[in-house]
Amino acid sequence: MRNLVISALVASSLAACATAPVPNMRPLNAEQAAAMGPTPIVVVEDNNGVAKTWFAQDSSAAGAGYGLIGALVTATMDAIMNSFPARRAGKVSDEIAEVMPVDEINASLAEQFRLQMAAASSGNTIVFSEVNTVQKLTTPQPINDAVEIDADYRLSEDASTLQVTVTISYLNPAIPYVTPYVFEGAPPKSELSGPTYRNTFTYNSRQLPIPVLTPDLRERLIASIHESARDENGAMPVEGTDAFKAMTKELEQAQDDELTKGEIGIFLAREWIKDNGALLRAEIENAHVFIARYTLLDLNRTAVPSLTGQDELVETLPDGRTVRRIGAGTITGSYVSSPAEVVGFTTYGNTMSIARVHQDRMTAIREAARPSRRSR
Repeated sequence: MRNLVISALVASSLAACATAPVPNMRPLNAEQAAAMGPTPIVVVEDNNGVAKTWFAQDSSAAGAGYGLIGALVTATMDAIMNSFPARRAGKVSDEIAEVMPVDEINASLAEQFRLQMAAASSGNTIVFSEVNTVQKLTTPQPINDAVEIDADYRLSEDASTLQVTVTISYLNPAIPYVTPYVFEGAPPKSELSGPTYRNTFTYNSRQLPIPVLTPDLRERLIASIHESARDENGAMPVEGTDAFKAMTKELEQAQDDELTKGEIGIFLAREWIKDNGALLRAEIENAHVFIARYTLLDLNRTAVPSLTGQDELVETLPDGRTVRRIGAGTITGSYVSSPAEVVGFTTYGNTMSIARVHQDRMTAIREAARPSRRSR
């Protein structure tokens, strides 16, 4: 299998039962912040790199009423319909990884926290004492008494937008979480344990303009479809195979007068990687600056979020980019950095593809962590 495809579950976290939802964000109180003081930052190494998202077809519900035959038919249909989008998304993620390998992404994020440690320590109760990285493929347990930084990077379905989402958490049994909310009866179990602090920070890049379909662009699209259909050895799919059927379907769609999100992604991916990924590097760097800065600010903020508040405009940058603190719902208290102009609605699909080189890296890390036969 050329590229790894995993489900991208995007859902708001509920910190309590359905009858008593509370914000996912957990602020520190003054006593907890004072007890923490200088605290190490641990950047959890990202292993996926910049993943390309796409929408995978799932017809299982439609075939459920027809028993085993229905399940087999819909599974076959889905395999054909999904094979080409998966291959194409994998190609995009491979190209992105060539100009922005995961090690560079991790180093950039850690460096921004080191800069915050050096420049913004005065006047805060909580400061960064040191910045380290950790690989959690082999050690997934939470780290005691450290602020953990866990980042996710993905391109939208049409590759017009890069989104960086980071979860920040702090866990220390000596400084336990104390729910700031009042419940009718006993608090839900989810409010009796877990991280002392938690929040999310989301950075949305500027949106690339959508290309206009022209005869020249259609020819380039057809050429790209043929190229993407080739296997690892450069061979075209054999007639009658699922890969051939998927390619044929894509070629038929290319002849119409409308670009699909997947087709748009073919061209916009090139914008991210040209000039050695200059645009991609700039947006990732901006995301890391935002995350490191606002993590320090939020750790030193003790306000308790409400489910029924309003969004707060925290900052407007010279280029018009805004930083908002969400004011309502279970994601209240989280921070979102958005560009000045948004051309259209952006979707991130339900599936994402990870570059082959990053898959190989993860395999090597797992293999290295396994005890050798001689030591067993």
